[in-house]
Amino acid sequence: MVKRRATAPQVAGHNSGRVRTRAQRMSPEARKAQLLANAIVIFADKGIGNGVHSDLAELTGVSVPTVFHYFPTREALVAAVLGEIQRFLLDDLVATHLDPRLDAAASVEDLLMTFCDAIDTHQDYIRIWLEWSVSIRGELWTSYLGFYQRAIVGVKQIITRGREDGSVAGDLDVEDAARVIVGVAHMVAQMKFAHSSRDTIQHTIHSLVSGYLANRA
Repeated sequence: MVKRRATAPQVAGHNSGRVRTRAQRMSPEARKAQLLANAIVIFADKGIGNGVHSDLAELTGVSVPTVFHYFPTREALVAAVLGEIQRFLLDDLVATHLDPRLDAAASVEDLLMTFCDAIDTHQDYIRIWLEWSVSIRGELWTSYLGFYQRAIVGVKQIITRGREDGSVAGDLDVEDAARVIVGVAHMVAQMKFAHSSRDTIQHTIHSLVSGYLANRA
């Protein structure tokens, strides 16, 4: 049973005969945000394909019909969770490195290290992203490809800027380079979950950026 981040005190579940504590009253907006945050916890622990409305109701301390009120189907719940993962990765990570005043090669290195640090601050998000990125069947894969293409577009903007400001090799294929950088995120996640130190990961990222992207002319 998922235990983390429940926002109301809980006792043993329904099968034990004990009473679940009621959740605190909230505005609809706050309740939906709370449910989404708890859904991310559940999906990270149980997997995208296994978290259900009853899990979310138990963790939050609300009734199952309340969860269905905000997320009428399991598809709607999955879409909301993946939408939040996408928002975080694209808006909070990639978009913050698009500033044209910044050295592009350094921006790529900093972007990858920001992703590395996000594994500490938003580990559940990254765990869901990892599962999503290898779910190569059905609607999950289709939705991931949409996210992937948007990530590629964002990274291409940084690399294109680098070719213009001279910090990235001028003969580098922008599309290829963007795919490599997005792929490196998987390597970073694997290193982090394998307990590599931050210094080791930073050294690896720097070696990649200086050896592959940086203009050595």
